[in-house]
Amino acid sequence: MPGIDECLLEAMRLPGALGAAVVDWTSGLALGTVGDAPGGDHETTAAEAAELARLAAEHRAFAPEEEVGWDGQDPPVEDLIVSNRDTYHLLRFVRTTFDSSVFLHLWLARTDGNLALARIRLGEMAGRLVLG
Repeated sequence: MPGIDECLLEAMRLPGALGAAVVDWTSGLALGTVGDAPGGDHETTAAEAAELARLAAEHRAFAPEEEVGWDGQDPPVEDLIVSNRDTYHLLRFVRTTFDSSVFLHLWLARTDGNLALARIRLGEMAGRLVLG
């Protein structure tokens, strides 16, 4: 089972990958980063992406019908996709045995990236990621 560094290196092998990070969305801190950072700063990117993740995880509007709200264990959202003119940003929540406050953030070049493939592979990576 891969740790943070192995997971990030695997993410960078995806077509069009520009960079990736593992982020704690409660603190906004990057637990690991690789590649280029949007805007040139991994820490700022992590903090800004954490704001999006926190909004999606804590608000009922994004929860499945059968869930009333976040129970503090498993975020109700699997992933978020944000696109702009030249990149895709994919945030994939990682389920953990403690508080599930971590997500994988991958950014892809639109010209070379395959969003569907990246979403599938990031989900697989999130399922295997070992935090410790």
